[in-house]
Amino acid sequence: MNFADPGTRAKTASRQDERRRASDSRMLRAAMSIIAQKGAAGASLAEIGVAAGFSRGLPAERFGTKLTLLHALMDFMEGWFAERLRKAVGGRTGMDAVRARIDAHIDSACASPVATAALYSLLVESLCGIPELQPRTRALSASFHDGFRGHLGQARRNGELRAGVDCTKMANILVGMLRGLIIQSLLEGDAARLAANRAQIHAFIDTGLRKRGEAAEIRSLPTRRKSARRRVLRRNKTTA
Repeated sequence: MNFADPGTRAKTASRQDERRRASDSRMLRAAMSIIAQKGAAGASLAEIGVAAGFSRGLPAERFGTKLTLLHALMDFMEGWFAERLRKAVGGRTGMDAVRARIDAHIDSACASPVATAALYSLLVESLCGIPELQPRTRALSASFHDGFRGHLGQARRNGELRAGVDCTKMANILVGMLRGLIIQSLLEGDAARLAANRAQIHAFIDTGLRKRGEAAEIRSLPTRRKSARRRVLRRNKTTA
């Protein structure tokens, strides 16, 4: 019989849960690093445990199978991206939300090339090497498409889109474009170039999707801002 104070037992359980979450996180990060280097098929639970600084058997004890660990890893990476996406989009709607979502994909790939490489490895390996992951990777892909399609639908209702834009097809094109650019950055090992392409991507999207008057206004914003700053500087010099 345990005569410990209930409050003490609760605190002990809380500390144990915290330590468990921390060790699980270390193992998932180790798995992510290994998968980024040589793929999921080449990673073993024992190797992941050692790389995380634990015993060879701890990953099997915690996750049971490698497939369960891979699902947990996808949860881990999806949660990380979802938080960045939430902050990027905020209260934006329509085309502003489309641009923010594009930025979230680009910024996430630049912020963590290792996580990006691991994710794309899982996407590819689910096609043949680990087909059990296909329902999960397809659901993730569908969520990317749904996000863009939803913002494009808002843009249509806001009167921002050009006539004839198919929101479903354009969402597919946007996801495909981003995937291609991200894979290219991984192959070249140059995330900085991906980030440098942001302005051109925005210009391409605005020209292709926005109504002509709105697209021209968006493109002129940087010039107008510079002109406004120059006017402010001239006024300050005059009054100095």
